[in-house]
Amino acid sequence: MRSTTTTFIRRHVFSLPLGRIFTTRDLLGYGRRSAVDQAVSRLVKSSTIVRLARGVFIRTGSPIPDTFEIARAKAEAFGKQIAAHAGKLAFDLGLTAKALAEPAFAVNAGSSSFQAGPVRIHLKKTAHRKLHLGDRPAGRALRALWHVGKKMVDGACLTSATARLGRTDRAEIRQAASLLPAWLMLHFLRD
Repeated sequence: MRSTTTTFIRRHVFSLPLGRIFTTRDLLGYGRRSAVDQAVSRLVKSSTIVRLARGVFIRTGSPIPDTFEIARAKAEAFGKQIAAHAGKLAFDLGLTAKALAEPAFAVNAGSSSFQAGPVRIHLKKTAHRKLHLGDRPAGRALRALWHVGKKMVDGACLTSATARLGRTDRAEIRQAASLLPAWLMLHFLRD
């Protein structure tokens, strides 16, 4: 006989559209933690849901999401803000030659890592002021430049990082001036 917790969780899972990620924390309103864990385990074993990472699931038949979507679900389940890691942004903008060895993302809370299939995903603690502009173009450019550092940022580096920024993005940077280190803000005051 199926428990009430399992019944409620099955209803919840089948009410979600294919492709929607959910976490164990989303299900805790349906019963005690141990009952929820047992129900989820049974659903994984019966191939009703797929475990993407510890505590992160998706309905069977859904396309497997990318690492950012999995990391975002995991981070948001614990109330963390998430954004692209500065090292990846610097590499993508051509400011550094070395790519990150494993997927990493910036979060506004403690660092952690978890396994998602064969991939280890890292959530790296990042100062709130560095995440202020999030993943908007201005925020991405600033985090990349901040990552490269004062000694490495020159005119060519600045041009590369800001080439795609528009007037609105530059205004956002000026509005965030109090959050930036002086050496970085000076580059934008010259514009």
